Amino acid sequence: MPGIDLDTARARRLAAAAAKALAAKAEYTVGEEPIVLGGVQVAVLPAELPLEVWQPLIGIPYLPLLLRKLVEAAQSKGEQQAEAAGLVVDVLGSEPTLPADLVAAVGEMGRRLLGADGYEQLMAARPSHSDIVELVRYAWSKYLGGGAGLGELIAPSATPSSGGTTSNPTSSGSTGSTPEESGSAPVSSASSAPAAS
Repeated sequence: MPGIDLDTARARRLAAAAAKALAAKAEYTVGEEPIVLGGVQVAVLPAELPLEVWQPLIGIPYLPLLLRKLVEAAQSKGEQQAEAAGLVVDVLGSEPTLPADLVAAVGEMGRRLLGADGYEQLMAARPSHSDIVELVRYAWSKYLGGGAGLGELIAPSATPSSGGTTSNPTSSGSTGSTPEESGSAPVSSASSAPAAS
């Protein structure tokens, strides 16, 4: 019975990532990497991001809205940025437990990533806000590919795709807002779709 060998797949991913980094002349270590603070190794980043790290975020109310508003605020300029930032504050204010829930979730994510001992040793070293930001940036580039797209993060399957995706119209009716040219027939979804091959 055919199956999947996840150990072989992992080894192949790590080797490919190391080869890609080497070709780009980037520093990359296959396997675990130490976290050093105050001249002492306080924890170790695992070779790959364990899936269980994301679990503490599940069920936090308003989290998707908050993340969207944070992205909008980061991408906006001037008055739009102030408006997006104001919405973030409104979301945080509307759910009194959200800030505490987020802090608790981030702490638990750290424990799941570094292990209980590694997390406790890191916290005992009293990292600054800037230390944690630097660690998050490093972990982001290590695990999420330093600019890799979603397709690379999910990793393509070994079987080739048959093509694109199919989209469905959002409405079967016409809005009547676009006038037709004289002598032309309206375009239907069936007539505008490419012919199947």
